[in-house]
Amino acid sequence: MQGQPNIIIPQLINAFKQGDFVSIVKALEASPALVNVDPVVVQLYGGSLRKLTEQKKAAKVFEKGLKKFPSSTDLMNSYGNFLLESGNAIKATQLFRKASSINASSFDYKYNLARSLYAEKKHREAARLGEQLLKVRPNHISLHILLAAITVEIDDVENAEAYLTSVINIDNRNVTALNNLGNLKRGQGKLIEAIQYYELALTYAVQSSADTPLLYQNLAAVIGLNGDTESSLAVYERGLSRFPTDSGLNKEYAHFAWIKNVSSPFAFFEKQLSVENADLVVVYCELMLRIGEPSKARYWLEKLIDHTDKNTSITATAQLSCALRDLGEFEAALNLSESKLKSAQGDSVALLVEKGYALLSLKKYKDAIVVFEKVCRIAPLNQGYWTLLSTAYKANGNSTKYKKLCDYQRFVHATKLLSDGETNKNFIQELKDYLSTLHNDERHPIGQSLRNGSQTFENLLDSKHQLLQSLRSALKKRAKEFIASLKTEKKHPFLSRLSDELTFIGSWSVRLRQSGFHKSHYHSEGWLSGVLYIDVPEEVNQGGNGWLCFGRPDINGLLMDEDYAIKPEAGTVVFFPSYLWHGTNAIETENQRMTVAFDIVPKQTAS
Repeated sequence: MQGQPNIIIPQLINAFKQGDFVSIVKALEASPALVNVDPVVVQLYGGSLRKLTEQKKAAKVFEKGLKKFPSSTDLMNSYGNFLLESGNAIKATQLFRKASSINASSFDYKYNLARSLYAEKKHREAARLGEQLLKVRPNHISLHILLAAITVEIDDVENAEAYLTSVINIDNRNVTALNNLGNLKRGQGKLIEAIQYYELALTYAVQSSADTPLLYQNLAAVIGLNGDTESSLAVYERGLSRFPTDSGLNKEYAHFAWIKNVSSPFAFFEKQLSVENADLVVVYCELMLRIGEPSKARYWLEKLIDHTDKNTSITATAQLSCALRDLGEFEAALNLSESKLKSAQGDSVALLVEKGYALLSLKKYKDAIVVFEKVCRIAPLNQGYWTLLSTAYKANGNSTKYKKLCDYQRFVHATKLLSDGETNKNFIQELKDYLSTLHNDERHPIGQSLRNGSQTFENLLDSKHQLLQSLRSALKKRAKEFIASLKTEKKHPFLSRLSDELTFIGSWSVRLRQSGFHKSHYHSEGWLSGVLYIDVPEEVNQGGNGWLCFGRPDINGLLMDEDYAIKPEAGTVVFFPSYLWHGTNAIETENQRMTVAFDIVPKQTAS
């Protein structure tokens, strides 16, 4: 590409249209002065770097370009799209707002502003803007799909369905709309309708060679939820024959095959493993660690710790450190994490956490405190980090600091679900009868605390079933009562976030069988967790069988007794901060122990 700018720029534009991003980057690096000629050159340069995944370099190009051409709305728009794709929605919104204010007639700038507002979770503002734009372009398919996604977030499922139906009326083969309608029906528990939409989406996608792993995952999952294991496995296998190295599809298939007790659930996974498929290897090793096969994970992780991709290297190193801890090689685990931390570039929190774990296993408690205090400063909303810090305090004898985090008398609250005893008893019996129909799996899920039992899928309390909606309301009422009894404390991971605006982010039912129990664990994503007892065996009256125990960590090499325990009673719900270690003693008889468990977070107000 040689000659004057009026010759070179059209050549660059043509190269971009043809996807020749390498040539564009080479040409502009050879003639860097061109980026000062026209803002379109900055767009082409930054856009090409973005396509070549050179994100940091692309950001610098866009930043310098905007300083040179501060009034270029197209450049603002391009940079905004880059930022939105990179996860920086706040700055993207600023650019789209500015571009829209300069050129108020641009549909694209305002549409992108609606997208970034949605990414910022400013759902009501995004919806208002989207509705205004829809009056200008009523048949804009992407806008209908965006509005459907927004209205789902503000719990307006009826309008979400209307937006997607409008897309189907415009284009009855639109794969995205069909898939998203399937998602809506799945969320409503209307599995047959969900299957129909997913099947149509996949059929049309295959016909146009636009099928994706997600389409196979969605269809297979909902068929499995509908009780047809054989057909579900067949869809997974069809997807894997099309996308054999897709990590998400392999993971879901292996997980489903595992809980259905299929022989060799990881056989297909293992055939695809190679250093070239690093993402797949990382997911496989994660599964191996979760099912207690650290040696299998170690074999592959040792091949990845020096991977050229920095994120892959850090993830593999953290997982290998975990595998070494599981194998009892605590010093090796510590040395590995410390060594990688010295040279790590990028997000190294996972390595810090592994270092802290190894220090706890080695009984170097003071050093572990330093590590976990740092991690809690970096990511204060991750409840698991506070769990580990509290464990380090307890192990080191810092009783005052430990009690501040783990004041069981104050923070563990047990109460009847419904105040009237007879009403409560009858409601719990109804729940027991209904939930019994949902427990059909033969094996506990991978990566969960559950052993020798079954767990339901989907978010139980999102179901539109009247009984479960009544349960949701009752649990929220009791949660608000508990929270109202507490006082706010700044910098406390639990008390600093007190609110009466609550949302459930996860809910499920568990049924323990003979020898069933929960390993001690915590809930990283939660804030307030809870368990409602539905069916409790008589043996809870003997020797603590089936009791809920707090403060007993599950860390190899670290043995501590529980600090607090609660005897289960049908109809009782127990609330506690999500960072508290909690698990159960095993039940030994053949009688079941059934519960509903959930996680709650303070609700973010949609703006």
